[in-house]
Amino acid sequence: MPSINNLILAERKIPLLLVVDDDIVIRTMLIKALQKQGFDTIEAPNGAEGIRLFRQHRPDLVLLDVLMPVMNGFEACLEMRAIDPECTVPVIMLTGLDDVASVDKSFDAGATDFISKPINWRLFSQRVRYALKSRNMDFELRKNRHRVDYALKVAMLGYWDWDLQTGQFSFPPGVMEMLGLDRNKEITFDSLVNYVPEEDRDRVIHAFTDARNRGTQFVIEHRLHGIDNKERYVYQQCDVIMGDDKKPRYILGTIQDITSLKRAEDMILHQAYHDLLTDLPNQTLFKERLTHAIKVAEHANHQVAVVLMDIDRFQLINDSLGQDIGNELLVAFAGFLIGFMNEGDTVARISGNEFGLLLESAASTEEITQKVRKLNQTLKNNSFDLGGQEVIVSLSLGISIYPDDEADAGELIQCANTAMRKAKGLGGAQEHFYTSDMNRRVDDRLRMETDLRNALENNELELFYQPQVNAKTRKIIASEALVRWRHKEYGLVPPIRFIPLAEETGLIQPLGHYVLEQAIKQNKKWNQQGYDLSVGINLSARQFIQVDLVEQIKQLIQQYDLKAENIDLEITESIAMQDAENSINKMHHLKELGVNLSMDDFGTGYSSLSYLHKFPLDKLKIDRSFVKDIMGNSEDGAIARAVIAMAHSLKLKVVAEGVETEGQYQFLTDHGCEVIQGYLISEPVPAEIFETLLTSS
Repeated sequence: MPSINNLILAERKIPLLLVVDDDIVIRTMLIKALQKQGFDTIEAPNGAEGIRLFRQHRPDLVLLDVLMPVMNGFEACLEMRAIDPECTVPVIMLTGLDDVASVDKSFDAGATDFISKPINWRLFSQRVRYALKSRNMDFELRKNRHRVDYALKVAMLGYWDWDLQTGQFSFPPGVMEMLGLDRNKEITFDSLVNYVPEEDRDRVIHAFTDARNRGTQFVIEHRLHGIDNKERYVYQQCDVIMGDDKKPRYILGTIQDITSLKRAEDMILHQAYHDLLTDLPNQTLFKERLTHAIKVAEHANHQVAVVLMDIDRFQLINDSLGQDIGNELLVAFAGFLIGFMNEGDTVARISGNEFGLLLESAASTEEITQKVRKLNQTLKNNSFDLGGQEVIVSLSLGISIYPDDEADAGELIQCANTAMRKAKGLGGAQEHFYTSDMNRRVDDRLRMETDLRNALENNELELFYQPQVNAKTRKIIASEALVRWRHKEYGLVPPIRFIPLAEETGLIQPLGHYVLEQAIKQNKKWNQQGYDLSVGINLSARQFIQVDLVEQIKQLIQQYDLKAENIDLEITESIAMQDAENSINKMHHLKELGVNLSMDDFGTGYSSLSYLHKFPLDKLKIDRSFVKDIMGNSEDGAIARAVIAMAHSLKLKVVAEGVETEGQYQFLTDHGCEVIQGYLISEPVPAEIFETLLTSS
C-alpha cells in the first residue's frame, strides 16, 4: 500500500491529463477539448516521450494512441504499468482498430478503457470524467484503508470492555453515538446482540461466547442496526484478561465503523464483475458462476447448460442508426433477457453484441431446446422502439452442456461459442448444439452404463492413492483413495465421466461399497507392514443417504480388523447442507464407530457457521480452487487464512488440497495448515507405486 504522503501528492485541485498521439491534429483537438472542460494538459508525440512525461509528472489520466512511431501504444502502456504497478492512473487507449484482438491486447497491456476513432466528442468528456471519478474513488479507498490500519496500530478508534462477573458492557458515549446505540439504556451482551441483524447474529454470538467461555480471541466483521435505523459495518477484535483462577475475567475490544470502506469496496467489486453499459454480469463473473455451477452439478448429478447468443445484423443496425442507438438496443435487449429468464439463471453480456445464459438446473436437452426456440420466437413477435425506429431482433444461439460436452468452464464456453458461430454461418435466427447428433449421445451413454456394470463385475476398477503429508516434516501420514476405471476401449476414464452416471443409474451403491472395501483392505495391509496410516474415502451424495451406510462400514471394520480411527470419511460441504439436520444425525452415528470425518471442498458450497460447529468433524479440507492462486490473488490468500483460523477455533485440523508449488506449501505451512496434499507431493498413483513413496518418505 502506498504511503499517505504519496496519496496526498497524487491529489491535485485541477486534474493533469497526458495526451500521447503522433497525429498533431488529433492531439490538438484532444487538448482543446480537455482544456475546455477545465483540465490541465501535457502532450507527447510518441510513446517514448509519453513515458518520460508520465514518470516526471505522474498525471491523473493518460489518453494514449495505439499506432505511433518510436514506440506504439501497447508498448507504452506496458511501460507505464511497470512504473505504476498498482494502476492508480487510468489509461484510455485511442484506437482506429475495431477488431476484438486489438481491444483484448489493449486490456492485456493494462489499459483501463478504450475509445474508438473517429472520436464521438459528445461522449468523450463523459468517458474521461467517469475514468477520473473512478480514480478518485480508488484514491479515497486507499486513503481510508491506510487510515484504518494506522489508527488501529497507534490508537483505538472505539473501545469497549466486558466485565464477565457483572455481565456489564462499557462503551464510551462517543462510541455509542458513532454506532447508533441507545445511550439511555444499559448495554449487556443480550442487548448488544439485538443490534446485530439475524444473518450475522450466529457468528457474533459464537465469537463472543468462545471468548467468554474459553478465552479465545476473535476478529470479526458484521453489521449493526442502530436506533437511527442506519445499517453500519463494524470491525471488531478483542483480547481476554484471565483471572487468578485461570478463567476469563475481562474482555477488552476495539470496534471500527467501516461502513464507507465496505460500500466503496462493494461498488468497485461490482464494477469489476459487471458490464458498464447494461449492468449485467460480465464474462469474468459468468465464468466464475459457471465454475461453481459445475461443482454443484458434479455432486448433485444434474446438467448445466451454457447458451451463447449473437444479435443478428447488429453491425447493420449500428452502421445505419448510429452507435448510440446500437447501445440503446443492447440495454433494451439486456432488460428483455432478464424478464424472459427464470430466477436463478444467469444472464451476462460476454462482449459486444454477444450475450450468455447459464441454465444451472436444465432437466433435459428437450427443455433447453424449447426454451431457446421460445426466446427466438418471442423476439420475432416483438420489436424494440429505438428513437422512433421499430427494430426486430433475431438471434444465433449456440448451446453446450455439462457434463456431455466438457467439464471445464472455459472449454464449455468455447464449445457454446463454436456452436453459435455455426448457427450464424447457417443464416442465423436458429439454435445449434455443440454436438448435434443427439442419438449418438444417447447411444454412447447407454453403452457407457453397460460397460460400467460390467466393470464392477469384472474388476476393471482400481483405486489410486494420493499421499497426504505432515506439513512440518513432509512425512506421509495418510492417503486419499480415488477410484479409476481402466476401460478396454477408452483407456483410463476420469471420475467426472462415470461418477455422475453411477449416481443417476444407482450403480453408485455397489461402486461406493467397492471403494470402501478396497480402501480399508489396502490400508490394513500397509498398517501390517508397519506404516501408521489413515485412508481418506469420499462419500457420494447417494451413498451418504443410504440407510445401511453405518452398518456397512461397521462390518468392513470388523471384517478387516482395521482401527476405526484410521478411516477418514470425506463429505462435501454441499452434501452435508442438503439436509443439515439429518446430516448431523448421520455423522454422529458414524462417529460412534470411531472413524474420523472431514468436510471436503470447503468453501465451494453454502454451509452456515451455525451448522458448521454442530457437525462432529475432525478436519476441514480447503478446496483446490482457493489454493491455486493463493500466491497471486490476495482474496484467495485471505480466504485460506480465514478457513485455517476458523478451523482451529473449532479445534479442527486443516488439509489443503491441490498444492502444486513450494510457494503454496510454504504459505499454508506458515499459516498453520497441518496436512498438505497435491501434485507437489505426488499425483494419485496405484497402490504399488504408493508403497515406493512410503519407503522413500
